[in-house]
Amino acid sequence: MKPHIQKLPLSEQSSFLADTFYTPSFETPWHYHEELELVLILEGKGKRFVGNHVSDFCEGQVDLLGSNLPHWYRKDDTISTGGSLVIHFREEFLGKSFGEIPEMLKIRLLFDRSRMGIKILGATQQKAALAMKQILTLNGMDRLTALLLLLSQLAESEEYELLSSPELNSQNKKDSDRLNKVFSYVMNHFKEEISVEEVADLAMMSYSGFCRYFKNRTKKNFSHFVNEIRIGYACKRLLNSDLNVSHVCYESGFNNIANFNKQFKKIVRCTPHQFQQKIKL
Repeated sequence: MKPHIQKLPLSEQSSFLADTFYTPSFETPWHYHEELELVLILEGKGKRFVGNHVSDFCEGQVDLLGSNLPHWYRKDDTISTGGSLVIHFREEFLGKSFGEIPEMLKIRLLFDRSRMGIKILGATQQKAALAMKQILTLNGMDRLTALLLLLSQLAESEEYELLSSPELNSQNKKDSDRLNKVFSYVMNHFKEEISVEEVADLAMMSYSGFCRYFKNRTKKNFSHFVNEIRIGYACKRLLNSDLNVSHVCYESGFNNIANFNKQFKKIVRCTPHQFQQKIKL
């Protein structure tokens, strides 16, 4: 599945787009676009793919995604409704000359950071979520001013985490099709046994070439990536069911309890039994 280039129609009445979307599973495919994107998750949880980064998302999360950065949000289930509030705007949405004034320096630096994808954290996340909801209720100059104020607050804040590797953006058009095939395959088959050989064939690469490629693109070994997906699913099952650890182990794609415990502790920093005890407190 090739990453789609989205052409977003900007209205003549506004310099940016802001809207809410409610769908079963966030059907928008792996894609990128010229516009920057502020996204607030209103409902649902699952996995986010941003460049070469993979992690969980949940309700209340706010991300800023830069121009031409491939991304895809996949909900854990297709039964409950997923909702997001999305704001799209170009870097020069205020005009090229306005963007070059000294007062815009920190916002320009924010845009540079956004090329890696930014996860907004802490109190800044909560303030950003409220501001994004308010923008939907405004029109005209009030709407524009509210977005500029929000960007200024994000630019001043140190409560953020960069998601993808900085070198990805210049390479995404060439590699994202291959990387997306791998991501999609693992997400659809992590409960089964997955061999590096079969995934290398899917990527049309040799075993050793694929291992080097995946480590270079994601900064992690393929086996560790698969274990992260499996452990993330295991945590969800332990949180939302009364299943015992052994059952969750095999349901998550592991072949034995010993390896499950080892990988769980490596990723979550505690054993599955300790995790269960914590969530029951």
